[in-house]
Amino acid sequence: MFLFVFRAEHDNPGVAPKDELRDQFGDVGWESRDILAALDDVEDLYFDVVSQIRMDRWSRGRVLLIGDAAGCISLLGGEGTGLAITEAYVLAGELARAGGDHRRAFDAYEKRLRPFIEGKQASAAKFIWFFATRTRFGLWFRNVAMRTMNFGPLATLFAGSVRDDFELPDYTW
Repeated sequence: MFLFVFRAEHDNPGVAPKDELRDQFGDVGWESRDILAALDDVEDLYFDVVSQIRMDRWSRGRVLLIGDAAGCISLLGGEGTGLAITEAYVLAGELARAGGDHRRAFDAYEKRLRPFIEGKQASAAKFIWFFATRTRFGLWFRNVAMRTMNFGPLATLFAGSVRDDFELPDYTW
């Protein structure tokens, strides 16, 4: 299995995924030429786009979006499940607090969560260069950084830097 990650400002509709991969990685050296040549025999290629969802409003009428549907941080960050659980907890609490008035609950939910989610999205956008680097130096730096994150004191420092400061409300159930 191979994972190719690249950054593009826009989708290229109509371009076959194999052609897109050849365009992006055809001249990067190392083993890429052989790997790309092997694409000719591949029938089960998985190709996807990673993007962020940014919406002005997370609800309309009686429908409210939560999790990645409302404010995807990034598929590369691995935070979707935890955030969705947090958002579901806040939604349930606000619905209970509002006595079932969905408009009031949806507004309170969004007021409480939007600054937090938008902050997470902004942080993720700042690190796209790290995950989808465009230079050899960036690739080297990413690989060294990923290896050093397993080193005791650095792992502790890194874990502290990504810890969230969102305070879960205490809803009385």
